Amino acid sequence: MDRLILDYLEAKYKVTPPRAFYAEIAKWDAWRRGFFKPFHEFSENGAGGFPVKRELYRLNMAKKICEDWATLILADKTVVTSSDSAVAEWLGGADGEHGFLGEQKFIKNAARLVEKAFSLGTGAAILRIDGVTLDGGYLTGCPEARLGTVFVDAEHIVPISTENGKITEAAFISESMRDGIPTVYVEIHRRGADGYVITNELLKRENGELIPDKLPRGVAGEVRTGTFVPFFAILKPNLTNHVDESCGLGVSVYAQATDCLKGVDLAFNNFCRDLKLGGKKVFMNRNLVMRDGNGTLYTPDDVAQQLFVTVGDGDLAEETMITEHNPDLRTKENAEAVQSQLDYLSFRCGMGTRQYLFSGVQGKAQLTATQYTGERQDLIQTTAHHRINACEFISDYVRAALTAAVKVLCLPLDASAPVTVNFDDSYFIDSESQRARDREEVAAGLMKPWEFRMKWRGESEERARAMTEE
Repeated sequence: MDRLILDYLEAKYKVTPPRAFYAEIAKWDAWRRGFFKPFHEFSENGAGGFPVKRELYRLNMAKKICEDWATLILADKTVVTSSDSAVAEWLGGADGEHGFLGEQKFIKNAARLVEKAFSLGTGAAILRIDGVTLDGGYLTGCPEARLGTVFVDAEHIVPISTENGKITEAAFISESMRDGIPTVYVEIHRRGADGYVITNELLKRENGELIPDKLPRGVAGEVRTGTFVPFFAILKPNLTNHVDESCGLGVSVYAQATDCLKGVDLAFNNFCRDLKLGGKKVFMNRNLVMRDGNGTLYTPDDVAQQLFVTVGDGDLAEETMITEHNPDLRTKENAEAVQSQLDYLSFRCGMGTRQYLFSGVQGKAQLTATQYTGERQDLIQTTAHHRINACEFISDYVRAALTAAVKVLCLPLDASAPVTVNFDDSYFIDSESQRARDREEVAAGLMKPWEFRMKWRGESEERARAMTEE
């Protein structure tokens, strides 16, 4: 987080940002980008004895781990629905795949947010309302208004207040360019006496300072929502913040595994250097090297020479003309070192010890589905643990969207209707086999057709019964 922005928020809005914590976020972000300078850059003596800057070869596993967590937690087939048929249809459309969430590409964008939130500790989805009219500063009914969503990461979230570790008030920062001038958009959500108040402000950077600028057309400086439902939702890994428990922000999923990240890169760097330095070395007797009139040296291979004349009584066996040196690549030892470090890393990030397996692939392929699932118990349990927070995040966002739909778009929906998130477990379970088994149970009368539709199509009970004419 930019120090200028933190100073501005503290001076104008009396916000006390967790400054030291943003330094930790910056370190996690460096690992996410694959280059943590204090570790990955080093110096060694060159051929002339002068120091030469080098960079470690690296696997960039921090980002890979968070990519995989995003896939595990919010796969493309994740379905958000409700037992209220009107709400379910508004959220997912008539086919369960479109509607408001489909228009927002919410699951796809939320999965990207999971990746960044698991890297930097926190992410947020902010509900935006365009084309709305205000009455005395309050939101009013405006059916032609449009709902939108903005996603931000931890570096653009400043907690203002928390309750039981959950952020209830916050400032959200967006940075962009306008007419070639860097600008900062500040959006503050605070609770007032009759609901949340959203303050909008646009700042431009000039001469190292933040100068207030005119807001874009249609954006009000202050909006009173008239509801205590926040128009934002916070996503964090389901981990305790061991750095600053009171600030409300979360911690990276690899916050306590940076030594394991270093171990992976050290092992991989050693592997790559052995390969780089392991090429054949040929040492040639000076008698085989010729020099032309300009002093340029030529080896026999440069002129394709194969016939040589030896002078003197020296024994060629004692005075070798050409000597080869073939360094040991140590591929087996290096591969085992990399694999061991990957096991430590995946274990420390909650994925068990066999998430990234490059050795013994044939043995792994021979495992049965039951054995494979059994070996993934650590991963399955941790995924379920993190999905608790993901479910709360989605529910909070949907609650905000429903509140705005009722209050602003004037839609006849129940803003308090229960929301269900059906996660995709096909990574752990063979969904096609399970679907076929459920079809057999329907045929045998052990499962109702409408139950099948609810489970596999994410439909509400009312709609599923209607579609099966029950």
